[in-house]
Amino acid sequence: MKQVPFSVIRAAKKFDSEAVLLVFQHFEGFISSQCLCCYDDKYGNIRHYVDDDLYYQAIIALLDAITSFQFKEPPDNFMS
Repeated sequence: MKQVPFSVIRAAKKFDSEAVLLVFQHFEGFISSQCLCCYDDKYGNIRHYVDDDLYYQAIIALLDAITSFQFKEPPDNFMS
């Protein structure tokens, strides 16, 4: 899985709209896949759909995670 660059996360934390959009786009497929529900239609076929309530709750949780992300300074011997 490709990672979101640090600079994008830092910009998203400062509410840069483009950076927040990039983070949302990065996680959109994963969020959708985790919010799938299924049902049997009248012909007995199994159908899948993204539950809107779960999806929006996950988006809110992602936004909360972006805003509460804490950056830590690396240890002094990090690059030695």
